[in-house]
Amino acid sequence: MSMVTITCPQCSVDGKMSLLDNRYNGPYRCWKCHTALLLVMDNAEVISCTPMSEEEFTHHMELKKQRDRMNRD
Repeated sequence: MSMVTITCPQCSVDGKMSLLDNRYNGPYRCWKCHTALLLVMDNAEVISCTPMSEEEFTHHMELKKQRDRMNRD
C-alpha cells in the first residue's frame, strides 16, 4: 500500500490518499473546498487531476462501488 499526495487544482491544498494498487482512475473529492475531481494515477503518481460536475462524480462513484463489489467476489 502506498500513500500519495494530491494537490487540488482549485484551492491548491494537499490531500492524502492511500492506494492498494499503484494505479487509480476514478473520483476524488478535495477535503477542503469539496471540488469533485477525476484522478488518473500510475506508479502512485498523479497523471491528471481534472474537475468534474456533481453528476459525473456521482456516476464515477457508482462505477467504483460496482468494481469494488466485483473485486470482493
